[in-house]
Amino acid sequence: MKIAPTALGVGGAVFLVGAIGLGIWAGMPANPLATLGILVLSAGPLTKLVYLLLTGLGICIAVLGVMSLAKGRTSDPSLLSLLSLLPPGAGLFATLLTTLSIVRAMQATHTRDLFVIAPGLAEALAPLGVGFLLGAVAAALKARAAPAA
Repeated sequence: MKIAPTALGVGGAVFLVGAIGLGIWAGMPANPLATLGILVLSAGPLTKLVYLLLTGLGICIAVLGVMSLAKGRTSDPSLLSLLSLLPPGAGLFATLLTTLSIVRAMQATHTRDLFVIAPGLAEALAPLGVGFLLGAVAAALKARAAPAA
């Protein structure tokens, strides 16, 4: 299972860079951090709730990582397995709900122009990228905790 950190990390980077790139293409500032901040702040209430959940999960992952480094022993692998699956799942949940609202808005306004829907798509992809990156960190800690075979 040592491929999981790499796969989640690459997937998270692709989704996050794609979201920022779509945002910049749609007219947001060319600074990637400013664009990411706009995507987070302009998100819907449910997506903001998912961002809060991802922040809490990120803090839990960081605490487990620091504890394992400080004590020289590894954390519970089953907890790390759960923490490597929860962030990508939460990000996928937010992405699916945001994409559903984009589809409904497209049907209501009869628009198919990518330039019009690009900010919404960027807003939908951002939590998925963040969730995958957090999952990659937890999977890397789990791979470090696993005995060498």
